Amino acid sequence: MFKMIAKNIEVNMFVGIHDFEYRKKQKILVNVIAYGRPKFQPNNISECIDYSRICDFVHGWTNREHVELIETLLHEVIEFCFRDPRIEVLDVEILKPEIIPNTEYVGVGAYITREEFNNKTF
Repeated sequence: MFKMIAKNIEVNMFVGIHDFEYRKKQKILVNVIAYGRPKFQPNNISECIDYSRICDFVHGWTNREHVELIETLLHEVIEFCFRDPRIEVLDVEILKPEIIPNTEYVGVGAYITREEFNNKTF
């Protein structure tokens, strides 16, 4: 099975539930590993699981309105990625590296199959 990796996609945005998180954008890191079955030996990008589409999707969060929960972002990435029918499994993380002192990062993640996504059972 093929593996597409997009690691530490960085975006600055308004996110979080604390008062101070409404006043200043913060760095969010997104990691996506997508497993699937694109065409063997592709000849053009349309035959690939395109990591640039995922990066562009995440970078698009920069100018959006405040989001309270990173879980919301997690679900958005999952839904976006599974629009590609070749993707069978996703491993996604949304990380906040600057929110808690003396902590490398905090965040949420999901390892989810297409079947779990279709059945909303993860």
